[in-house]
Amino acid sequence: MISALSEEILSESGFADPTKAKAVLQQKREEASQVRSLMKAFVLATITSYTPEDLDNLTYPKLAEKVALSEKIIEIQQAILAIEPTNVSLKLIDPQEEEEKEKDLAEKYNKSRKDGEAKYQDPIAQKLWGSR
Repeated sequence: MISALSEEILSESGFADPTKAKAVLQQKREEASQVRSLMKAFVLATITSYTPEDLDNLTYPKLAEKVALSEKIIEIQQAILAIEPTNVSLKLIDPQEEEEKEKDLAEKYNKSRKDGEAKYQDPIAQKLWGSR
């Protein structure tokens, strides 16, 4: 019974199956790219006294506070080491906001273009210019 259970656990864990291990690792990489995980990584890189579990217990505003503190720590470390400031910060991208910016850019471009010029991101013009 114990041996069968051990084999089942080993099989499910992915350690015995390279295909499953690869799939689990890929899933965890995708999870690590989510906002909260990126914020935790940013804090852990600068404030080494925290553990990932410590940060799991924080509310979003508290975690955001730690991220802002981490940004300041980097800024201060660069100043102490006489390194030119790089303005390192965690940038969160809102897809809707980016889409709106893209629409505004297209609208401005199309309004200011001269007669005969291609419209914003015209596929034929892009092919002619080799940008696709």
